[in-house]
Amino acid sequence: MRLDEIWLFHRCFDLLHGEAKDERKRAGGLERGKTVVPYILLIGTGLAGGPLLAKRPGARRAYLLASGMACWLVASLRYVTGFDYRSYEDIFQGIAAGGLAEAGRIESGFAVLNWAVARLGGDYRVFLFVFHLLLTALVFAWIGRYSPLPWLSVYLFLTLPYFAMSMNLLRQALAAAIGLWAYPFLKARRFPPYCGVVLLASLFHRTVLIMLPLYFLLNLRVSKRHYGAAALLAGAAYFLADPLMQVFFSAFPRYESYTASRYWQGNGFRYLLFPLGLALFAVPLMRRAARSPGESPVLANSMFYSLLMQVFITQHFILERLSVYVAVFSLLALPEAARLPGRRFSPKARTALLLAWTFAYFLFAAWDGFHGAYPYHGVWSRALSP
Repeated sequence: MRLDEIWLFHRCFDLLHGEAKDERKRAGGLERGKTVVPYILLIGTGLAGGPLLAKRPGARRAYLLASGMACWLVASLRYVTGFDYRSYEDIFQGIAAGGLAEAGRIESGFAVLNWAVARLGGDYRVFLFVFHLLLTALVFAWIGRYSPLPWLSVYLFLTLPYFAMSMNLLRQALAAAIGLWAYPFLKARRFPPYCGVVLLASLFHRTVLIMLPLYFLLNLRVSKRHYGAAALLAGAAYFLADPLMQVFFSAFPRYESYTASRYWQGNGFRYLLFPLGLALFAVPLMRRAARSPGESPVLANSMFYSLLMQVFITQHFILERLSVYVAVFSLLALPEAARLPGRRFSPKARTALLLAWTFAYFLFAAWDGFHGAYPYHGVWSRALSP
């Protein structure tokens, strides 16, 4: 069985066993409460960085190294945590047994990474260690270089769905991690090197190519006219989503198998509550960008377009794969917004509000089982049968 057939089998299996999954979800509330402890401990490392770096700014690199290693170990030592855990295990085993010829539709960069680990004698567990080391290094090095408040960016990486996503949608997560490094070129409006980074990221997931047209949107000046027109176009596209998707599938029939998976289902509108709160939190950042034409609008626009794209997830969850490449810039945008002085709230009060809101987002995600990352199972538990 080729890897693309294995992939389709898993998607159909997900759909056929949806009711059993829902029953396990209802019965697993208490278990989930116990097995989010690794995430809580990691979130604690983010919070601990606040007072630590306030007293010792020179400890920035040491803090990022320690917190990054903790994230790497938790992600690498998971067992059947993440909806696609078994799918990616099958991909690895197929490439390990048959070489790159068995990669099927898998992007070449991801296939070569699997092949290289297998050629060096590693198994799927070793692959996870290598994969998460690469992803964590890319994310934490980027935070260290560009974040105004690295401890807060780490905290957001953990409380927002990005860390959970990295344990489920492996290819998209690595493409997004590489895509982060397009940010300086995006901000400086240097399109050729920006394209180079995006094309490199596309070797791990093709959907990152959406960042090519977004280059122009994210660099538009912040204004009511800009946002109003974008919202109207997005509203029209929302109601035409299914016909547009059929056009897409006619052009790229290989992706039509996703209609038989959990990813084709839409999220309820309650899932927009937390992204909406984050967009409102970033309104002062948008206002500052609108008043200062010489300032880069990238971070402000990323928060706006992230919210618009989140709306489409209420139609089909699979569209999250497109939104993540913009949404991940919130790791810089939200700390920048938290630092802004306001008429009603000081920066400390705004930071406290952000911490509380995003922790509530984490609790909601954990209870709902985002990305199959909750509850967490480590290799020591082997809680699910192989």
